[in-house]
Amino acid sequence: MRVRTTQEELSREDIASLLFRHENEFMGRVMRLKRYYAGGHDILHKAARANNAPNNMIVANYCEYITSMNTGFFMGQPVTYSSRTEDEKGVEALLEVFKYNDEAAHNILLAEEASIAGEAYEIIYTDSDAEIRFSAVPAEQVIMVTDASLEENLLCAIRRFWVQDVAGSTTQEYVDVYDNVYITHYRSNAGQLELMGEPEPHYFDDVPVVEYPNNEHRRGDFEGVMTLVDAYDKAQSLTLDDMEDFTDAYLVLKGMGGTTDDDAKELRKNKILSLDEGGSAEWLIKNLNDSYIENIKTRLQNDIHKFSSVPDMSDDSFAGNASGVAIKYKLLGMEQIRSRKERCFKKGLQRRIEIIAGMLKTKSKADIDFRDINITFTANLPANLQEQAQIVSQLDGMISRKTLLSLLPFVTDPKEEMEELDKEKEPMEDDYGGLGQHTDGGEEDGADS
Repeated sequence: MRVRTTQEELSREDIASLLFRHENEFMGRVMRLKRYYAGGHDILHKAARANNAPNNMIVANYCEYITSMNTGFFMGQPVTYSSRTEDEKGVEALLEVFKYNDEAAHNILLAEEASIAGEAYEIIYTDSDAEIRFSAVPAEQVIMVTDASLEENLLCAIRRFWVQDVAGSTTQEYVDVYDNVYITHYRSNAGQLELMGEPEPHYFDDVPVVEYPNNEHRRGDFEGVMTLVDAYDKAQSLTLDDMEDFTDAYLVLKGMGGTTDDDAKELRKNKILSLDEGGSAEWLIKNLNDSYIENIKTRLQNDIHKFSSVPDMSDDSFAGNASGVAIKYKLLGMEQIRSRKERCFKKGLQRRIEIIAGMLKTKSKADIDFRDINITFTANLPANLQEQAQIVSQLDGMISRKTLLSLLPFVTDPKEEMEELDKEKEPMEDDYGGLGQHTDGGEEDGADS
C-alpha cells in the first residue's frame, strides 16, 4: 500500500490512523487475492442443496495458472548486470552481495508476490556478520508513505506483522517504522502503539525498504478475471451435480400400484421385472443439454485466457515444431504484460542497487553509481538454438562479441564467457606461434640446411 501525505513527520497517532486505513482499505483485497491463488475460491462456500442432493464444489485454479505462467515468463531467466563503465570491480562487489542472497531465487519470490497482490516489497538489512542482506516481506504487511510532491519522495515505510506464542494461543501485533536513519519498534496493544526501546539505526543512506509494483495500477495478474473464474467454477460444479442427479434417477413403474418395498428389493436382487398387462417401466431423469453447457464453459475458458492475456499452452497451436517467431506472436499478449512488469521491476532493482551501493561505499568496498549498471531482463521463451546460432553467426563482425554472446539464451554471463574463450585461445596461439618460429639465421626451425 502506498499513501501520500503533506506532513514531514508522522506522530504515533498518525501511524495508528494509517494502520486503520490499511486494514480496512487494503488488507481485505490482498488476502482475497492470496486466497484465490491458494485455491480458496468462493465456490467452496456454495450453499447446501435440499434433501442431501449432490453438492459439488469444483475449483478450477486459473489464478495459480496465470501467476505461474506470467512469473515464469518474466523471471524464469535470471536478471543480468553489467557496467556501462570500465569499473568491473564495482560490479563484482555488487554481484557478490547478490550471490550471498541468492538473488535469482529472491527475484522470483518478489515477481510471484507482485503477480498475486499487485505489489511486492523487500527489506534490506545487515546480518550478525555485518553482511548486506535483503528479504521479501508479504505485501499485506507494508505501507509506503511518500510526500505530496510529483516525485513522491519516500518519507518512511511501515511494517506491521503478527507473532504467535509457542502454543499458538495468543497473537501479538508489532509495528516497525523505517525512516532514512532509524528503525522504530512498536507493540500494538488494543489499537494503541507502545514504543519498544530507543530507535535503532540501520546505517543505510535511505529508507531500506524497496517496492516492486506489478504494473502502473498495482493490480494482480488474475484480478481482472476472478468473476470469470467464479463463473467457470460454478458451471463445473453444477454440471457434476446434474450428472450425479442423473445417476440417482428414479424408476417409474406404470400400472404397478401394488408394488411393495419387498418387491423392489427382489427386483434389485434378481434383475428381473415382471409387469402386468398394460404396465410399463422407465427412468425419471433430468434432460441435460450437453452442447449448451459445454458451449458456456468453452466461452468462459476463452474469456479467461483472452482477458488475462495468458494463452492455453495445451492448445494444438503450440506445436513443438513451431518457429520462434510463430511462438512470439502467440505470446504477444504475455509479452505486453512482461514489458510493463519489467519497467516497474527495474525501478525497484535500481533503488536496491542504490541502497546497497551506499553501504558498500561506507564499508570502502566499492564506489558504484547505480546509473552505471545495466540491468538486462530476458523473457523465458522456448529457444530455437539453431535459429539463435545462425543469427549470431550472421552478425559476427558487425557488433561486439559481448553483445553477440548475450543473444544466446544459455549464456548467463557474457563477460565470463569472453574470458573463458580468451583462456582457451592462449595455448592455441602459443602452438601456432611455435610452428612459425625463425632462427637467427633466418631459417625456419626444422628446415633442411
